[in-house]
Amino acid sequence: MLAALPKCGLSMSVCTPEKYPIPAPMRQRADADAQATGAQVSYHSDPLQAVSNADIIVTDTWVSMGMEGEKAQRLRDFAGYQVSSEMARQGGASEDWVFMHCLPRKPDEVTDEVFYSDRSVVFQEAENRKWTILAVFNALFAKAH
Repeated sequence: MLAALPKCGLSMSVCTPEKYPIPAPMRQRADADAQATGAQVSYHSDPLQAVSNADIIVTDTWVSMGMEGEKAQRLRDFAGYQVSSEMARQGGASEDWVFMHCLPRKPDEVTDEVFYSDRSVVFQEAENRKWTILAVFNALFAKAH
């Protein structure tokens, strides 16, 4: 998202624990793209600041495949980052905010209340991703033949 949204002129707030900063080259690219399109990109370590005025709140998995040995430490490092209705309310997210997640979801990352709510578009997101991937495969196959 950081690589694409600023190029499209879409503003975003990025939030990570201080121990997991956005790599400088990625941040510089996103900032340059944002400047070129008029988007705003802000970086935070406080989730409440990051969700301020947010229309969409997105989280990713905290422990990726192959990182299982880091799970206990990552869960400690990401304590306080779980997306919840309370976080959105306290941080001042927009009234009609929606939630996205790339799946698979772990309960540490988002509460059941949010994940299974009307605010959640995770299953539509997964469906859209499926059709996008199939379209790319189709284009590559057509190009190869």
